[in-house]
Amino acid sequence: MAETTPRNSSSVTRDMQNLKVSTEEVGRAEDVQVDSDQSKFSAMLSILRKLVGVADVISLRLSLPAQLLDPIPNLEYWNYMDRPDFFVAIPESDDEVERMLATLAWWFSKLLKHTGKVLKPFNSVLGEQFFCHWEVPREGDIISNGLQGTATSSATDVSAANATNNGALRVEYITEQVSHHPPVSAHIYRCQERGIEAAGIDHISAKFTGLSATVAAGSHCKGIFVTLTKRDNETYVCTHPTANIVGWLRGSLKVQCVETSYIVCAKTKLATIVEFKEERWFGKNKDNVSGRVFRYDPETQAELIPTWRLKDIPKSCPTVATFSGNWDKLVSAQREDNPSGSANATRTLIDMSSLQVVDKIVKPLEEQGEMESRRVWDPVASKMLQGKFSDATKLKRIVEDAQRERTAARNDRGEEFVPALFKPDYSNGRPELLETAPINL
Repeated sequence: MAETTPRNSSSVTRDMQNLKVSTEEVGRAEDVQVDSDQSKFSAMLSILRKLVGVADVISLRLSLPAQLLDPIPNLEYWNYMDRPDFFVAIPESDDEVERMLATLAWWFSKLLKHTGKVLKPFNSVLGEQFFCHWEVPREGDIISNGLQGTATSSATDVSAANATNNGALRVEYITEQVSHHPPVSAHIYRCQERGIEAAGIDHISAKFTGLSATVAAGSHCKGIFVTLTKRDNETYVCTHPTANIVGWLRGSLKVQCVETSYIVCAKTKLATIVEFKEERWFGKNKDNVSGRVFRYDPETQAELIPTWRLKDIPKSCPTVATFSGNWDKLVSAQREDNPSGSANATRTLIDMSSLQVVDKIVKPLEEQGEMESRRVWDPVASKMLQGKFSDATKLKRIVEDAQRERTAARNDRGEEFVPALFKPDYSNGRPELLETAPINL
């Protein structure tokens, strides 16, 4: 039996008891009272208000009670394969512009989970690991093959009989928490049959302004490096958008992507600029994203592109495609280089409103190692799903205390933490798996 998403996290929003938020090891440590009359949402808001002006909320060592969390591990939740079918489609075309557009479509698809409820998963402990895979049918849409689901919760048992074999393409996800302060994880996605791999470092910074929380890539994160091994190792460097989490006053959180992101491929000399528009307070923007795919000179312009917005693209960089729409709904694209000699028809690049997050396939708990995410956090998640939040908070502190004890023991021995899956030097933002990595897929 394998496990797939989901567990229903809606039961987490219960009446709250009087609890304190532990802020051990924080420079200005204080206890924050959470009143029993507060909802989960207003309680989180009352805590965040105390963090206004903090340069990086992520750097604080907060231990939140279980009531304020959702029952899913961080490494499992923060994955970029909401739609693995878009990922395996990237290498298909012999047209380099189409491969760039396919990369862009996958890049948008990884935002699918953010079109719905905003979750706060468990913070990963140092050395925590998560493994899963997806089976992508070779023909037809994944949703029509019965794999639709939601990635907003932990696991329940289902049979894997229909999720394997049948000639499906296998997409694997391997990740490990390689630093705790600051919180940094390394990840690899791969479909070996299609010759595609994506590697990167997850590290975010966050700042709360009082009306919104702004989440951006941290210093260790250089983007996602998508490599097509069967296309002469052409690599697409895809940077993450900045996100504003809004809706605190309404009691309904929503993600708004803002600022500018880039996809650059030196091998094909193609680059993409994705520009987001902030949503208006009143009324609606017709489009909230637009962009261009253009040719550039890697020798003279590679370092300039990350400083450009759409208006800065020089005339010496011919545009080969444009796109616009709403990133959380529908984005349309149009070829501008007229490769077939026909009219440049506008086509759908991706329709997020018609998509659902695809279930991941995970080994059952009894086959997982002691540092795998679901095994680490299952006792906590199980109590949360039963509504026993006091017990869940106690179990959560046991997990956190065990991490502190392991860290103290290493310090006593004069040892540095060494990742089990990845090479220890990930300073270029592109982690590499160890040849001897114990991958449990």
